[in-house]
Amino acid sequence: MTVILLDPLRPQTIPMEALGVIGDGVQVTEEVPDGVRQFLTVVREADVLVSTDRENPAVRARVAGGDRVISAPKILGDNLVEAAEVMDRLWGYGGWEVTQTHRSLAHYLVEETYEVLDAIESADTGELREELGDLLLQVLFHARIASASDLFDVDDVAATLVAKLVHRSPHLSEDVVGPVDIAEQERAWEIRKAAEKARESCLDGVALSQPAASLAAKVTARAAKAGLPPELVPAELEAALLAEADAETTLRAATHEFIARIRAAEKAARADGTHVLLPGDWSAHWPS
Repeated sequence: MTVILLDPLRPQTIPMEALGVIGDGVQVTEEVPDGVRQFLTVVREADVLVSTDRENPAVRARVAGGDRVISAPKILGDNLVEAAEVMDRLWGYGGWEVTQTHRSLAHYLVEETYEVLDAIESADTGELREELGDLLLQVLFHARIASASDLFDVDDVAATLVAKLVHRSPHLSEDVVGPVDIAEQERAWEIRKAAEKARESCLDGVALSQPAASLAAKVTARAAKAGLPPELVPAELEAALLAEADAETTLRAATHEFIARIRAAEKAARADGTHVLLPGDWSAHWPS
């Protein structure tokens, strides 16, 4: 008695181990697509059960009864393929998604990035997994927008990344055993990156759209790495950075205090059964 579990993402790929046991006829569960059934001899009663769903009641019963299980190997990245397919299906409905542009989605990309950072700070792995998924959605979304204009698609994005990683990490194409030397790894990365970009300035590639404070910090860091003497950094730039840091601290503290007051009002509303605060209802619950 055998259960053959096919990969639901590629059900037409049958494990080699299963080839010798399907010749005399098999049973199939309802999830098995017609494109697979046509290559199988399907009978009402058989020692072999073929399915794409591990949780199917018939599969669970056979496994509980001690049937041998042959599973299609799990391939890393299968769910990435599925995510791209779901994005494509969403796009196919012609709804909100097709009205978006790279620019209209830009603020979502920034927000999702900050939410990933919050999840990292919280050390909550479940939250981090979810927020990384939301960030992945932004990558898929931007790639789909570009694909609609015949510019590039998500496979082009992935291929570009792979080419970059392979070129900048020579140990990937060499017969390296064991951990690599980190200093040598970083050196090889920077050398190959410099060769790729052929930049004329140490500031080439700095993201100019980032907030002013982080932009100033990045520029001064790049200049220092390039060997610019610290005394050449303009005094007004250093003063502005200090003022920005003070303003950031003050604004963040005031915002956190405001957040606490909103949460207190919401808690008071829940306590008296209001639950949802509508316009005009806040004053009764607002902490004095």
